[in-house]
Amino acid sequence: MSGAEVYSLGRVIVDLYAHELHTPLRKVESFHKYLGGSAGNTAVGLARLGAKAGLISRVGNDQFGAFLSEKLAEEGVDTSMVNTDPNYPTGLAFAALFPPADSDVLFYRKPCADAHVSLEDIDFEVLRTAKALTVSCTVLSQSPGREATLAALEANRDSGGVNILDLDWRPMFWQDDEEARVIYRAALRLADVVLANEAELVFAGQSDKPADAARTLFSLGVTEVVAKRGGNGVLYYGNEEEFYVPPVAVEVLNTLGAGDGFGAAYTYGLLQGWSAQKRVRFAAAAGAIVVSRHSCSEAMPTLEEVKEWMDETPQQV
Repeated sequence: MSGAEVYSLGRVIVDLYAHELHTPLRKVESFHKYLGGSAGNTAVGLARLGAKAGLISRVGNDQFGAFLSEKLAEEGVDTSMVNTDPNYPTGLAFAALFPPADSDVLFYRKPCADAHVSLEDIDFEVLRTAKALTVSCTVLSQSPGREATLAALEANRDSGGVNILDLDWRPMFWQDDEEARVIYRAALRLADVVLANEAELVFAGQSDKPADAARTLFSLGVTEVVAKRGGNGVLYYGNEEEFYVPPVAVEVLNTLGAGDGFGAAYTYGLLQGWSAQKRVRFAAAAGAIVVSRHSCSEAMPTLEEVKEWMDETPQQV
């Protein structure tokens, strides 16, 4: 039996990013097509760094689904648990870019294929041989993805694997915040590492103070919380240490995908057994590279690119 050493579970969609910068979507005339979605981006990011990575998701029975499957294969991602949904189309995201500010994203995913990943898509025997599972938590927003995700987290934990949750909190995908908190809490009880931006950490930890929010997550069994703060650097909270890593100087083109690049690099560091300090600095550099490029998945750096960036680019203080 052979499988990947790390699997990503969650969204894989087609990203359509505007060629024209600082232009609202209604006035954009041309777009570039990329593989996107947090889990898809993370799987590509891990593969480019040299990890043996796989994806657990669904694509539509359409040309966009074929495009995603082909791109994943080109990147060396194991697609044995990426199935074609017989009923729902591939999800889309259109983005207008306003560097250095955040982008304006319009999702077409009600319904869509990746939201319907199910228990039958997961080869649990193979999953139990993996070292790590990363989850993009949007997949928790509806059934059957919700149940499949919780089962995958439980199986990976039972076999000794590390569970990494990217909170990926997007309120528009949920019925209401209270429903989301209940489901998130169930997933967090199966998590080892949590990656979150400030808004996501406030939501999950129910406190606007990062340290207090992290302690709430520790009470559920989480052992590491990594707060991604963009131009304000990174806060790390662990059972035995806390520290701050300043931001990396970079010219921002597109903020989308930076968190996925960060998460892929952080997970890679976990697989290598690196110290927390080394993992965070490496991940911050990978995220900085991604924001300097137009796309998400195709912006994911190689191991050599991250090392070169770290050697050449000073951190801010």
